[in-house]
Amino acid sequence: MKIRSVYKTIIFYAAAIFAALAAYQIYPSIDINDKESGSFSSVRVANDINIISKHPHSIEHPKEKKVVANYLYHRLEQLGGRVQSFEYDSIKCKFGGYLNIENIYASFDPTAITDSTGYILLVAHYDSRYHQRVLEDTVYSYGAADDGYGVGVILESLNVALKYRESWKQGIKVLYTDAEEHNLDGMRSMVHFDNHILKGVNMVINVEARGVKGPALLFETSSGNRAVMELYKKVRNPYTYSLTTLVYSILPNNTDFSVVKDSIPGMNFSVIDNLKYYHTDKDNFSNISLKSIEHYGLQIVPMLEEYLKGDKYGSKGAFESNEDLVFFTIPLLGLFSFTKSGYILLNILTFILFALVLWIYVRLNRIRLAELVRSLLWPLVFFVVAFVAGEAIGWIAAYFNGEEFDFVSVKYVGYDYVLVIVSAVVLFLWHLIFYRLNIRKRGCFAYEYLFASLLFAVLLSMVLMIAVLENFFILVPLLVSVVALLMALLKGGKVCYLLSGVIIMLLGFSFCYCLITALTIGSLGVVLMLCSIYFSMLIGQYYLFKRNI
Repeated sequence: MKIRSVYKTIIFYAAAIFAALAAYQIYPSIDINDKESGSFSSVRVANDINIISKHPHSIEHPKEKKVVANYLYHRLEQLGGRVQSFEYDSIKCKFGGYLNIENIYASFDPTAITDSTGYILLVAHYDSRYHQRVLEDTVYSYGAADDGYGVGVILESLNVALKYRESWKQGIKVLYTDAEEHNLDGMRSMVHFDNHILKGVNMVINVEARGVKGPALLFETSSGNRAVMELYKKVRNPYTYSLTTLVYSILPNNTDFSVVKDSIPGMNFSVIDNLKYYHTDKDNFSNISLKSIEHYGLQIVPMLEEYLKGDKYGSKGAFESNEDLVFFTIPLLGLFSFTKSGYILLNILTFILFALVLWIYVRLNRIRLAELVRSLLWPLVFFVVAFVAGEAIGWIAAYFNGEEFDFVSVKYVGYDYVLVIVSAVVLFLWHLIFYRLNIRKRGCFAYEYLFASLLFAVLLSMVLMIAVLENFFILVPLLVSVVALLMALLKGGKVCYLLSGVIIMLLGFSFCYCLITALTIGSLGVVLMLCSIYFSMLIGQYYLFKRNI
C-alpha cells in the first residue's frame, strides 16, 4: 500500500509540476525560423534590430535617430511601399527648448485598389528611451526591444504578406512614429496634422515592448472588442486576458495606440518580462529574445493574412461592435471567450453546480456543515497572511536594493524571481504541512477543507463578478474542482482530480506569471494570495486522489 501511495504522489505532483512549467514557459513549442522562406523568421527580424540598435537613438540623439529613420525609409522602399516622411518642428521638449521629429509612413495597396479599399494600420515607434535614472546611474536605452521588436516584426510581417499580394482584398499601412517616449508626440502630431493617413483604416495593431523577453501578450484592445477578438481567434499560440485591458486603463501608462483607440478598433501587443531591462542600457541587441520575436509573428502574421484576404473586412465598420468579450488563455488548451451575458451565466451555473455537489456530499455524510463552516476560517487566514507576507517581502527587497517601494513598480530587485519562487514553495509547504497535521486527526478533514476552500472561492468569485466581471482566475479552478468532485462519485471518475489539478496549475501559474512580470515584486502579496487558493484546491484534491483512485 505504501508503494502504491508513493506512486500516486509521484503521478499527481509530476503532472502538477509539468503544468506549472508549461504555464511559465507559455511558448515552449515555438521554433526559431532561420530559413530563407516565405514564413516569418525571427532571425531576419534580428538582423534589422542589430542595425537599428547599434546606438541610443532617443530625442537626445538626433543624428543617430535620423540614421534609424533613413534606414527604415529605405527598408520600406525595398519592400515596394509608397513611402513618405512627415516632419514636425516646434515640439515643446520637457527638458527645455523644442524638438524636430519625423514619422515614417508607407502604404501597400492591393492590386485592385478602389476608393473604398480598407486598410490595417501597423504601428511601432522607432525612437529609444531618453535618459533615465536607474538607482545611482543615468542610462540610455539602445531600443533593441523597445521598440526594435515592433519595428522589426512589422517589416518581417510585411515581407511574409507580400508573398500573396495578388490575393489581397484590403491593404496595409505602416506608421513608424518618432518621440513616442516623449509624450507620444509622433502619433499625436500625425492625428493633428496628417490624419489623412488614417483614411480607410478600420483596424490598428500597435507592437510594443515593456521588457525584453517572454511571450508576446495581447494586453489591450479597443472597447467593443467582439469583432476584434474574432480576428484574434485566427492566431497561433494565443496569449491574452481581457483583464489586462482593465488593469492597463487604471495604470498611468500610454502607447501610440492610446491616441487612436477610441476612434479606430485595434490591438496592443507587448512582451512584459524582465522589466529591470526596460528603458535602460540593458535593452540592447545582446539581450533580445528570438522566441519572443517569433511569438509576435505567430500572432500577427495569421491575423494579417485573414484580414488581407477576407472579403468581410473591407467595410469601414468591419470591427465595430457595442459588445465586449470576457476572454483568457490557458496554456496548451488555447483561447476561451464569452459574451458578458454568457460569462454571467457560466458564473451562475458554476455556483449552482457547487451547491448541488455540496448537497450530495452532505447527504453522503462525507462532510458535515458545522465543520465546513468552522473550516472556512482557514482559507481566509491563509489568504490574508499570504498577502501580508508577500507585501512585506516586496518591501524588504525594495529597501535592500535602494528602491522606493511601490505596489506596481519595484523594478530593480536582484534575483526577484528567486524570491517569488521560494515564497511560493514555502507557502505550498505550509499548506501541505497544515493538511497533513489535520488529516491525521480527522479523516474527513480533506473533504471539509477542500469544500471550505471552494466555498471561499465562490464568495470571492461573486465579489469579483459584481465588481469587475473578471474572475476567471478563480472561477475556472473552482469549476474544474467541482466537476472533479462530481465525477469522483462515478466509477473510475476519480482520475478527474488529476486533470483538475493540471488545469489549476496551467491557468493559475500562467496568470500569476503574467501578474508578477507586469506589476513586479511589489505585487507579490497578490500573487501569493491567489496561490494560497490554488494550493488549497490542489492539495485537497491530491489527498482525495491518493486515497480513492
